[in-house]
Amino acid sequence: MKDRVKAYLFFASITFVIIFAISEYLAQKVDEEVEIYDKHVGILFNAHEILYHITAIKEGIYSLEYGTSADAVPIKPHIDHVERGMEGLSREINFIFYAGKDDKSFREYANSAEALQKLYPQFISHVNGVIAAKDATVRRRKLDEAIEVGERMEFFMNEIDNRIDEEAATVTVFLSTVTSKMRWIRNVTGILSWLMIVALSIMHFYSCKSCSRLLPYLAAMKKGDYDYQPNLKETLCEKEIEATVRTLVEKVHEVQRSTSELSIVDSLTSAYNRRYFDIRIGEEMSRYTRHGTIYSLSIIDIDYFKKINDTLGHQTGDSVLKELVLVIKNCVRDTDIVARYGGEEFAIISPYTTKSGVLSLVERLREVVEGHHFAGLARPLTISIGVSDSAGKSTVEQIIKEADSSLYIAKNSGRNMCIIGGLSAQQSA
Repeated sequence: MKDRVKAYLFFASITFVIIFAISEYLAQKVDEEVEIYDKHVGILFNAHEILYHITAIKEGIYSLEYGTSADAVPIKPHIDHVERGMEGLSREINFIFYAGKDDKSFREYANSAEALQKLYPQFISHVNGVIAAKDATVRRRKLDEAIEVGERMEFFMNEIDNRIDEEAATVTVFLSTVTSKMRWIRNVTGILSWLMIVALSIMHFYSCKSCSRLLPYLAAMKKGDYDYQPNLKETLCEKEIEATVRTLVEKVHEVQRSTSELSIVDSLTSAYNRRYFDIRIGEEMSRYTRHGTIYSLSIIDIDYFKKINDTLGHQTGDSVLKELVLVIKNCVRDTDIVARYGGEEFAIISPYTTKSGVLSLVERLREVVEGHHFAGLARPLTISIGVSDSAGKSTVEQIIKEADSSLYIAKNSGRNMCIIGGLSAQQSA
C-alpha cells in the first residue's frame, strides 16, 4: 500500500511540475503581449502628437503666407513637440518590428511614418529659416519651400491619420481581456505550485525523509532560479527527483529557445539573415510600387570559396565570412541593408538608389576586398558582384533574377568584377 501511494504521489508531482512550467510559459507570453500592446499605445500617442503639432506649424506657416500673422515665433514650441513625437514613434515601431509582431498592415503604417520622418528634417529646416529670416525676400522664399515640403508630407500624414482609428480599436479590444487572462494564469500557477510542493513533501515523508532538503530546491524552482544547487544526499530517490526536475526545466528552455530562432541576425556573421532580407526587400518593393522610390540590389559571391574550405578548413572559411561582413559594412552607407543571402553569398539593399547610383559603391567594395588581408589567407580574396534595381519591374523575383544573372556573367567572365545590367562597372561608368 505504501509503495502504491508513493508511486501515485510521484507521478502526480511530475504532472504538477509540467503544468506549472506550461502555466509560467503562457504567463510569460502574455507579459510579452502586454509589452507589445503598450508599444501600440505609445504609437497612438506619438502619432496624435505629430499630427496635431505639424498641423499647428502648417497653420502658422499659412498665416505668414497670407499675411494674417507677422510673427513666426509661436511656431517654435510646436517644433519641439514634433521632434519628440517623431523619436517616440520611431522607437515604438522599431520595437514591434524587431519583436516579429509586425504584419502587412503594420508595415504599411511604418512605411508612412518612415517617409514622414525623411521629409520632416527638410520641412523643419525651411521653417527654422522662416523664423530666423530678417529679410522679407528670404522669408518669402523659405515660406514657399516650407509649404512645398509640407504639401508632400500631407499624403503620409493622411495615411497615418487614417490608421489611427484601426490602431485604437486594436488596443481597446486587447485591454478588455488582458486583465482577466493574466489573473486566470497567475491563479492557476499559484495553486499548482502549492499542490506540487504538498505532493512532493508527502511523497518524501513516506520514502526517504528528505523534505528539509528538497523544499528549498522546489522553492527555488518556483521562483525561476534554475541554477540553484540543492544539498541532496546520494540516495536513489533524491537524485532521481533532481534529475527529473532538471529534465523538465531543460525542456522548457528548449521551447523558449525555439521561439527565438526567427532572429533577424545571422548567428555566424552578424549580418542580417535571409528572413530579414525577404522582409526588407518586400517593403522596398511595396514602397516603389506606391511612391516610385527606386532601390537597388547587389548580390555578392566570394570567388573560389570552396577551395578555402577544402584546403584550409571550415573554421578559416567561417573566419573569412565574418571578416568580409565587417569590410562590407565599412564600405556601404548607413541606410544600406547588408544580409547573408546564403552560404558565401551576401546581399546589399540600397534604398532610394538606382543601379547606376551604386556604381562607385560596388566597384570600391570590390577593390577594398581585393586589397584587404584576411586572417589565415596567404592570397588576396576576391568577390564577384551582380547588381539590379527596381526600375521597370513589378515583383521582387524579377529584381533578384536580374542581379543573379549579372552575378552569373561576372563569375563566367573571369570573376573579381562587378556586373550591372549585363555590363561591367567600368563599362557602365
